[in-house]
Amino acid sequence: RIASLSKSNEILLPFFFAEISVGLRNVRVTVPTAVRKGDSAHLFCDYELEDKERLYSIKWYKGKREFYRYTPQEKPSMKVFTAVDVERSLSNESNVVIKALETNVSGKYSCEVSADAPSFHTIIVSGDMEVIEPPPEKPSITGLQGRYRPGDILRGNCTSINSKPPANLTWTINDIPIIPQYYKQYRPIKDTHTGLETSILGINILVAHAHFIKGKLKLKCQATIHQIYDESSEWYVEEDRPRILATGSSSGHNLNQIYQHSVYDGELPDQSDMYLTVNGY
Repeated sequence: RIASLSKSNEILLPFFFAEISVGLRNVRVTVPTAVRKGDSAHLFCDYELEDKERLYSIKWYKGKREFYRYTPQEKPSMKVFTAVDVERSLSNESNVVIKALETNVSGKYSCEVSADAPSFHTIIVSGDMEVIEPPPEKPSITGLQGRYRPGDILRGNCTSINSKPPANLTWTINDIPIIPQYYKQYRPIKDTHTGLETSILGINILVAHAHFIKGKLKLKCQATIHQIYDESSEWYVEEDRPRILATGSSSGHNLNQIYQHSVYDGELPDQSDMYLTVNGY
C-alpha cells in the first residue's frame, strides 16, 4: 500500500509497503531418472497451499517448451501441446504420463505451480530424465584362450553394442571385481546414422596359480545402464600346467624329462585368499 507523510515544512517522498503471502510452498517434482525406450513415464508434481489460497495453474516444460497445462478454473482444464506425447486419460492435476518414449525426449522436465490471485505466487522445480535404448544382445567376450599357465598374460575384450547411452562395463574373476588398473579403456564408438554407441573394455592380467579353483578360472563381463539394463557373459579358462613324464631304455638308464600340457585337477587354496595385487596375484 502507498503512503505519504508530511510536516509543515517538510514533504517526504511516497514509500511502499509490501505484504507478501507465502501461501504456496513445498513444491516437489518426481521425474524418473531413466526409462526404457517405448515405455511410459509418470511425472509427479506435489505442492501445498494455505487455506486462503487457490491453485491457478500447473505447467510442465521439457527444456523451455511447455507441453502440458492444467488450469482448474478453465474449461477444458487440461491443455496438451506438441512437445511430447501425453496420455490424456491418465494425466491430471498432479500427474502427467508421457507414452511411447523415444530417445529424443530425454532432457530436463520442469513443473511450474502458480497460486491464484491476489498473490500469483509461482514456484518451478525440475528433474532430468534419460530414455534408454538397451543393447540388442548380451555383451560378448573376445580375444581369450581356453587355457593359460601361471605367468601368462591374459588379454581380452568385452563389447556391448548399439545402445544409448553406452553401457557401463565391468570385469570379475571368480566373481571378484578386477580393479580398474588392469582395465584397458576404449572410447565408445558411435554410429553416425542411428546415434547408438558401442562400449569396449579390455583387461590385461598376469595369470597366477591362485586365480584357478580346481584348475578353472571364471571371467565375467557385466554390462549395465542405470537400473534399466543388466546383462552379463562368462568365459571359463582351464589351468595349463606341465606334467613330467619319464621315458628311457629297458635298462632304466638315460632318462629324459619331457613336459606335456594338461589340466590340473588338484585341490587349491581357499578362494578367500584370492585377490589381485600390483603383480597380478
